[in-house]
Amino acid sequence: MNNPETKAKWVLETKGISGVPAESLKAIADSERIKHRYNDYPEDAWDGMLLYKGDRKAILVNIRRGNTGKHHFTFAHELGHYFLNHPPSYMKNGQSGFRCTSEDIEKEQKPREAEANRFAAELLMPQDQFQLNMVGAPLDFGLINGLSNRYMVSKHACSNRILQLTHSPCIIIRTKGNQITSWSVSRAAKGLLRKLDALPKDTAAHKAIVNKWGHYDFVECAAGKWLIRDVPGIKIYECTHVHAGSGTAMTILKW
Repeated sequence: MNNPETKAKWVLETKGISGVPAESLKAIADSERIKHRYNDYPEDAWDGMLLYKGDRKAILVNIRRGNTGKHHFTFAHELGHYFLNHPPSYMKNGQSGFRCTSEDIEKEQKPREAEANRFAAELLMPQDQFQLNMVGAPLDFGLINGLSNRYMVSKHACSNRILQLTHSPCIIIRTKGNQITSWSVSRAAKGLLRKLDALPKDTAAHKAIVNKWGHYDFVECAAGKWLIRDVPGIKIYECTHVHAGSGTAMTILKW
């Protein structure tokens, strides 16, 4: 049973987890005799580690970057490596395990990292429960903010989960300054986003970031700025929220 979603559901059921799963991460680790520590590790550019030494096990979460929601996802990601029985990819000073960076977790270029993410998403945001909370709600920042707070995860992880489970065409683009750092697409929008390194000029998103203010509502936009082709008879809408302190922003495109 190494399907990540199936394994996460098994963990929730066998450990008797109810309520918000993020609140039970330490209890899950304790039940497996995995020591755990949240700490600021300024000398290392990693987010989380799962370490083995003899019969001892430990999860370390680097709180130097990100918020509490990100730290919860990192913890769940390392639990994913453990419960999925992934072979260690890191060895040093008699220890083996996993040393996961932000790039490993967010870009999912390694199959084991993608599987650990799938496990973490299902563990923290169980599909059946999460979808019920999505029913009847418009796909907007209100939904992302509400569900990220409810499940104690980052807006990044929450928006990814929403796009995994929605049937609507939607794209979410994340930026730092004007540069695109990552994007996520729903199944209905797959293959439609243009290959972009930076936000297109003359878009509401570009103006919002240049002026350092976000949008309250969606505005209609030119599909050709974002998509590889027009969607006949459909209007495209965009909305951007800017985090002034970090210079990051998130843009929702939907139709």
